[in-house]
Amino acid sequence: MAKFNSTTFGTISGRHGSAVAATTKDGKSYLRIFRAPSDPKSKKQVAQRTKFAFANSSLSCFRGLFKETFNNSKGMNTGVSYALKDAIVGEYPDFTIDYSKLTFTTGSINQALSASASLNNNKVTIKWDFIEASLSKADDNVSFIFFNENTQLSIHMKGACLRGDKTFEVELPEAWKGSEVHCWMYVSATNNLMSTNYSVSQYIEALQL
Repeated sequence: MAKFNSTTFGTISGRHGSAVAATTKDGKSYLRIFRAPSDPKSKKQVAQRTKFAFANSSLSCFRGLFKETFNNSKGMNTGVSYALKDAIVGEYPDFTIDYSKLTFTTGSINQALSASASLNNNKVTIKWDFIEASLSKADDNVSFIFFNENTQLSIHMKGACLRGDKTFEVELPEAWKGSEVHCWMYVSATNNLMSTNYSVSQYIEALQL
C-alpha cells in the first residue's frame, strides 16, 4: 500500500484501474492494489453458516440454562461454541445434535465416577462412586440437569446433594411420561476465597419414561 500527496488531482478515492485509493480523516491518501473479494457464498461458507444457524436455533431451549451453568450473561454463546466443536454432527445440510456431547460446565474438579441412572415409573435414581482426592471431596456439591427432548424443557437441580452421598433420587413430572429424557450431572466446590470451581459436565444417559 502506497501513501501519496496529490496537489494536481486533490482528494481521490475509490477504484482506479487495478488500484484502490482512499483518503483518511487527516487528509492522507493511500493507494493499494485491488483484490477481488472471495466468494462469500462458497459451499464451505454456506455449510458453516447453516451449521451455526442450526446450533443457535436448536439450542435456544437451553438459553437460560447456559446462563446459569456458565454463570455468565453470554452463557448461550459459550454453550453454542462448545456444541459447534463437539455436539453438532452430520454433514450439510443434515445436521443433528448429539446430546451426549453437550457441555454445560467446565473446570478442574474431578467428575463423578461410574455414574449411572435407573428408572422406576417416573422416579430416577442416579448412583456414582466416590474416592477422596485433592480435587474430589465428600462435601462437593452435585447438580443435575434433566432435559425432555419432546417438550424441549429442562430441569436444573443445582446443589441437589453431596458427592459423598453417592446416590440421588428424583421424581420427574408426570406429564413427562412417554418422553425421552437426557440426564447430565456436574460437581462444584467453593474454596476459602469464595470462588467456585466446577467439573466438566458429564452425560449420564437417556431415559425413556
